[in-house]
Amino acid sequence: MMPFEGVLDAVLAHTQAIVDRLQETTRRHADRYSYGWRTARDIVQVAGSGATLWLMYKRKRLALPVSVATAAVTAGLSAATYAFDPQSVDSLQLPEGEDAKPLVRDKVVNALADCVPSIAGALTLAFSPSAKAVLDQPMDLLPRDPSVPFTVGEHARNVTSLYAVYTIVGHWLEMLFCQLIKLGVVDGDYDRSNTMLWDWWLHPFPAEGIAGVLIAGGLSPLREVLLERFGGKVAPALAVSFLVNQVVCTSIDYLTGMVANRNYELWDYRNMPFNFQGQICLQNSLVYTTAATLVAWLAYPARDNWLKHLPADLVNTAYAALAPAYAFLCLTYFV
Repeated sequence: MMPFEGVLDAVLAHTQAIVDRLQETTRRHADRYSYGWRTARDIVQVAGSGATLWLMYKRKRLALPVSVATAAVTAGLSAATYAFDPQSVDSLQLPEGEDAKPLVRDKVVNALADCVPSIAGALTLAFSPSAKAVLDQPMDLLPRDPSVPFTVGEHARNVTSLYAVYTIVGHWLEMLFCQLIKLGVVDGDYDRSNTMLWDWWLHPFPAEGIAGVLIAGGLSPLREVLLERFGGKVAPALAVSFLVNQVVCTSIDYLTGMVANRNYELWDYRNMPFNFQGQICLQNSLVYTTAATLVAWLAYPARDNWLKHLPADLVNTAYAALAPAYAFLCLTYFV
């Protein structure tokens, strides 16, 4: 066998795993999908396979243990899906009164058996001298030189990962804000029936991602311009920055509402003071602007500085895991 053939087989296997998971999620309606062991399995599999493919492309030795770990954890989560996930038991559609335990046990055994070839293949590759001859590069974990500007590719990686993370984190911040409404800290309507907000807590919210990119590309650099214009004085620079942020955040909120909330299905501010067409209101505008200002002045500069010092190999591998996992979430809810 040529040295690269075993590695090529592993590349094809991990590529097929990602494709299968993504195809599967396009056939599943979000309304009939709830989080459980199956979700964890799917995310671990596509993320681990993505990281493995990148490491193999860069000929990194770490690809071998990551491949084994991905196969092993996926196998365990596949078995747990049938052992502990009530949805899987319900899907068996047993006659009333019939004991589900034997069938569940068989499903667990079959799930583990289905994973044996991938685990065996990963282990065989990990101990193969020919594979080690191909995947011979160590991970470079030396800190990146922060004085070297990001390349175009690194900028694209940073922006797309920022968008992906903000769509999820922004969703969680909306959940927190609604909890404050529930507790009476701020005014508004508390709607626990909003499945998209509460039950689908991994649902990407595009508006938050767009806001994150705008903060990174415009509002955070504006901070530097204002500080320079005001001679390093924080107070006036912060005040002007806050006003600009408010215009941007309120515009995003309004445009999102006019596109996706014309019937007030997602939110309704018509009973809130100082609202405009029920799509925006002063209270929420101030909340969003405060959050954007904190991100522009504190969170984003800290993240950017952090990325400038992290080893490039580590960041790129994390991105290779994030990309297919995020694609899985987008296909779950948007297709």
